[in-house]
Amino acid sequence: MPVNPEYTETNVRIPVCAFDALAAVTARQGGSRDATVRRLLAEHVERQEQEYPEDRLTHISTVLRYPPPPRWRGDPRADRPLRLRVRAGLLERARAVSLRLPGQYQRAFRDYQSRLLSDAVVTAIAVADPFTDEFLGDLLPLLRHRAARNLWRLAAAALCTGPEIELLDAAEEVRIAMSWTSDTARDGGQHLLAVAVALEEDVAWHSPARFQIAANIARDLLTGPRAADNERLLQEEGEAWDLLYQDTLHADKERRAYLQRGTTSYDYSGRGGTVVWRAERQVGLQDFEDWLTGRTQTDAAEYMIKPPGWVLSRPPNWHAAVPTLTPAGRLPQPYAAWTAEGRTLAFPYRNRQAVWPLQRWPHEPGFEPVPGAEVLLAAASGLRPEQITGYIEALLVDWNHEFDAEDDPDLCLALDVPVGRAYDFGLISAEERRRAMAEARAATLQHMDELIDDLTLDGCDQEDLQYLREARGNVRQFTLVASRLNSRLGLRFRVHKATWRWPGLSVADEFLAGTSTDLVRWLAAVVHPRSSLIAGQSMQQAWRYAFDRYAPRKRSARRCV
Repeated sequence: MPVNPEYTETNVRIPVCAFDALAAVTARQGGSRDATVRRLLAEHVERQEQEYPEDRLTHISTVLRYPPPPRWRGDPRADRPLRLRVRAGLLERARAVSLRLPGQYQRAFRDYQSRLLSDAVVTAIAVADPFTDEFLGDLLPLLRHRAARNLWRLAAAALCTGPEIELLDAAEEVRIAMSWTSDTARDGGQHLLAVAVALEEDVAWHSPARFQIAANIARDLLTGPRAADNERLLQEEGEAWDLLYQDTLHADKERRAYLQRGTTSYDYSGRGGTVVWRAERQVGLQDFEDWLTGRTQTDAAEYMIKPPGWVLSRPPNWHAAVPTLTPAGRLPQPYAAWTAEGRTLAFPYRNRQAVWPLQRWPHEPGFEPVPGAEVLLAAASGLRPEQITGYIEALLVDWNHEFDAEDDPDLCLALDVPVGRAYDFGLISAEERRRAMAEARAATLQHMDELIDDLTLDGCDQEDLQYLREARGNVRQFTLVASRLNSRLGLRFRVHKATWRWPGLSVADEFLAGTSTDLVRWLAAVVHPRSSLIAGQSMQQAWRYAFDRYAPRKRSARRCV
């Protein structure tokens, strides 16, 4: 049977009980299952689009992530696949009106993945033919979006870690102080509130335990004669909601154990540390965009973005413009042409788009691209729109700035250039290259000796140790043998690279200083991956620091020393 070119085909996974309800609707109304799904989905999207975003409907199974995905490869699935063949455009409309919980994304790993199309299909089926099973029981099946998100926020509060509670409590103190005075929060308070909002609404962490707790809370609130009233409490966000949220966030040991029933005693401090890091990073990038576009009224040529803590240097007379979009939501001319030609970059900014780098121009539209900036921007051609801000940030990092290492002493905010490249560009001599390579080789061999010593202390078989000693000096062979003997130690093995620390300014400043085009082009291509790596290392350290500071077993260990 030929495929209708007007249709787009994809698959979703839905609960078995929803699949059975769809079969009942199909049998009752006649026609094929495909046609029934198309009609239900189209009617659902049309109804949702007519509602305010917070009043749109979702099914309780979406909030509880039911059925859960298999935890291990090969585990059986508890849901069923359903093919969707709908007209082009309806899928995106369906995603736009579906529920996304804080911290979930369309393309993400496991629990962090949103299920927008599944939510749309399941909700559409439930409206036509309410369904349930042993797990769903008599839970209120349909919730409004704000109520659903607040149900999940209660689950997040019941399994909140030390770093999150510290941030949320500090933000609550700012809110209380503001409620007693007509003054707005000072800059530090405004930043703290922004980070708390990002934590609650955008970057939350997920786990099966939080969904288990959401199910526990749902059975307390959304079953029985008070279910509709409690859904309204969650939706209206009044004083009763505030009290419920704070009581859940600061529940005593007995209450917390009750809310967490059915979960294991796992320490999530690391996830809490990284989610606070991500919230701070998100707000930092948003403030950076404000500084770049001039929304922040300041003439400061430097801006510190923390985390990770580096300083950005803005070239004088370089600007980012935010033009009014066309009725179709696109960049107007000549900005669109400049971006298409690679003379400027466009990035999402406050529901619009900003264009960078520009300089003032006496004629319409008041700006023109910075001459020759194509050499800086070419490496961004394959990036997604949401990555452009990070790319611009990387171009503006002042690598010659003396970074304050007190807050993060283990983080190296530096641009390391392979010695081969540094030599090719004439930045170092042949002797400096040789010396750096010899030092890297010696460091790698020393690391091999340390791993051999560790395996010896662990009582490793002497014959196996002999194989490892014979592999010393051969990086590939040593890695294979070490991983076979002890996977943990094998993963620890690190080959030291021969590098030269870049002593210059930002890539943009090097461009303005007349540095060779080849070197500027190469720096622009490598600086974004390097800055992304440093940001990732900073987040990993936030994970470790959270365990050191907040995990009960860590605190106990420290007291015993």
